Amino acid sequence: MKILLLITLIHLLQSFPVFANVNGKGIICECTNCKLDHIDPSSYIQNNKPSEIGFHFKNDKVAIYFLSKIGDTIKLSENIDISLRKKKKYYISEEEIRWTYRDSLNVYSYILDRKTLSLRKNNITNTETLNFRQCSAYPEKKFFENMNQLSFKHQDNYKKNSINKI
Repeated sequence: MKILLLITLIHLLQSFPVFANVNGKGIICECTNCKLDHIDPSSYIQNNKPSEIGFHFKNDKVAIYFLSKIGDTIKLSENIDISLRKKKKYYISEEEIRWTYRDSLNVYSYILDRKTLSLRKNNITNTETLNFRQCSAYPEKKFFENMNQLSFKHQDNYKKNSINKI
C-alpha cells in the first residue's frame, strides 16, 4: 500500500507544470513596431528608430537596461532616472512573463510570450499595445556582453554619422 501511495504521489507531482527558472537570464529586444511617444525615456534613438533594450531577471525581479546617449557617448546603463531604477517583481506562467514599469509619465504593462520571445508594452489596462519588440534570450554573462557590444556598435555608428555631417 505504501508503494502504491508513493507512486501515486510521484505521478501527481510530475503532472504539475514546472516553469523554467529565468533568474540570472536576460533578454535583448529590438523594436519591430514602436510608437516613439511611448519609448522608454533613457533609450537612444537614431534616425527615428529606438535602440535595443534589455531586461535582466535576477532574484525574482526584473531590471531594464538601455543604450543611452550621454554627451557624445552611447553607453549601457540601467535607467538614468534614479526614481525609475527600482527593479520590479515579475509574474511567471507557462505561457508568459509579466511585469509593470513606470516611467516619468506613465505606468506600462510588459508581457513576454515565452514561446516566441515577443514582448508587448501595453498601457496599464492592457487595452492597447504601444510597442512591440522581438527578443533574444541569453544567460547572464552573455546578456551583458551582448548589451555592451551593442553600445559599441551604436557608438561607432554615431561617430560615423557625426563625421558625415561635418
